[in-house]
Amino acid sequence: MKIKAVALDLDGTLLTTDKKISDINRDVLKELEQQGVKIFIVTGRTYNAAKPYAEYLDLGGVVISYNGAKVVEYKSDRVVFELPLQEEYVKEVIRIARRMGVPLNLYQDNKWYVEDSSRKEVLEYAKERDLIPIEKDFYSFDNYEMTKTVFMGAPNILDEVNREVEKILGNKVYKAKSMDTLYEVLNREVNKGLVLERTLRTYGITPEECAAFGDAVNDIEMLTSVKYGVAMGNAPHEVKSRVNYVTDTNDNNGVAKFLKKFFF
Repeated sequence: MKIKAVALDLDGTLLTTDKKISDINRDVLKELEQQGVKIFIVTGRTYNAAKPYAEYLDLGGVVISYNGAKVVEYKSDRVVFELPLQEEYVKEVIRIARRMGVPLNLYQDNKWYVEDSSRKEVLEYAKERDLIPIEKDFYSFDNYEMTKTVFMGAPNILDEVNREVEKILGNKVYKAKSMDTLYEVLNREVNKGLVLERTLRTYGITPEECAAFGDAVNDIEMLTSVKYGVAMGNAPHEVKSRVNYVTDTNDNNGVAKFLKKFFF
């Protein structure tokens, strides 16, 4: 089999549990790039949080961040395109968060905004992602278009948030859990699958010529939009049941093992 592109989620996929890229994964990806294969990072992370991994891989190309809401050529920081959540929906999301007492993150111009930076959820997320939140009254923005909005909380709390968002916004927005404790609301035209297909087209690559790897529910659209959609061994059944391929876990070089088996 021959491919022209590899699309990779970061957390739980290319990254180990301690947020590293193994030498084996890096070497295999570098070898594919030398054969002309394009490597795309496709992540729910912010662009600033994803860029260091792209720089470490040093493979050129594109970072698809915020679940697809922002696509950037990382070596020049050139924004290929961006699909922010519209003002009216952002304001509704803020109202839901305040009414339910659930912490909310807003992302705009590569900045992370919160209303209370002392909350436990915010402190843990900041430490894990090595990011610094900006504390701001959410009713004081001049521009309310946001790259991404994210609720933070325990899974049962986020289930309640989902029901409320479904009731009020329905299919006007795109909703996804990127982790058990993160629930994202984005522009309805945004998901990893739609944006990956659009990005592939800009390079003259078809979905049939792409392999994609992911572990979370928000990866399903991406994995089912290409010919070789691969779930990680650590992915939940909900993800594995939707794809034709399953590889080893993120801590056991699942990406490299699949690529070496099928494309070398």
